[in-house]
Amino acid sequence: MAEARKGAYGPDDDIVDFILGITFEIWEERGVELIHQYYAKDCIVWGLDGITHGAQAVVDATWATLEAFPDRKLLAEDVIWAGNREDGYYTSHRLLSMATNEGPTVYGAATGNRIRMTNIADCYIEDGLITKEWLIRDNMMFAEQLSADPVQAACDMRARRTDEHNDWLHAEHERVTNVTPPETVENAVLPADDPEAFAWRALWSVWTGNKAVFDTLHAPYCVLHRSPFRHYSGRDEVFGYYATLREILGHASFSIDHVATQPFESNGIDIAVRWTAAGTHDGDVMGVKPTGKPMFIMGVTHWRCIAGRIAIEMTVFDDLAVLSQIMEH
Repeated sequence: MAEARKGAYGPDDDIVDFILGITFEIWEERGVELIHQYYAKDCIVWGLDGITHGAQAVVDATWATLEAFPDRKLLAEDVIWAGNREDGYYTSHRLLSMATNEGPTVYGAATGNRIRMTNIADCYIEDGLITKEWLIRDNMMFAEQLSADPVQAACDMRARRTDEHNDWLHAEHERVTNVTPPETVENAVLPADDPEAFAWRALWSVWTGNKAVFDTLHAPYCVLHRSPFRHYSGRDEVFGYYATLREILGHASFSIDHVATQPFESNGIDIAVRWTAAGTHDGDVMGVKPTGKPMFIMGVTHWRCIAGRIAIEMTVFDDLAVLSQIMEH
């Protein structure tokens, strides 16, 4: 019997090298069973479209994806991290996924279509094992590129939801609704001096619609990338995108759940923020009229700050999973 393949990476390797290396081994080299080496047996993966328990379930999901997209590549764009070997690492790994649909998916039969989408995987790693993961997938862009009807795809996603997932969404919505931003959101702060306070102030300006504060935190030439196909340039366009989101998600509250940072060259800093927002469906979305139902978003934002202001933003969350929350079961 052939000896099982052993992965090349371990707990003492450089953490960025570890994340990039194991991703390449698992996906590009099709070392899917190496997930048992790199993920804890009882790991948990949270996604807005579902919750996965255990390394074997991660293996099964990976094989299923490769059956539908056998040429899938995951191209690294950035890894922003925090922590250390003794206490554990937290990594926020942004990547561009490219593939050809050659097998059936939840959206229907194989289409032969090429897809591109941005994903972010936030991982907590202890002793070389991923024990927790927050997987942020742009399923709306995914479905649209496979020629699926977004509203029908959202209805189908809603029908697949488990009781555990329902309970988690309800608990998270209640948690975020009760979050009060810290008093520091009123105070000017540089991102390099206090990244967490800067993140709270930036998201506070977004979710409250405070354009004056928003403009102080964003460079005039700032750019927001929401996907490989959705881009907004300049303060007014970026702020306008969030104004539209606020119209859909009425009475919104938000929480910052993790912040990681790394320096960028001599005058910059990269910040990864995992955040959540909760509100009610108060505005039209994809032709669906307001329902008043609860809406919950789990997202990750990567900022590149230059000379104390946000220059580039990459924000990913699952629009399709958010839409599914207002669909009838």
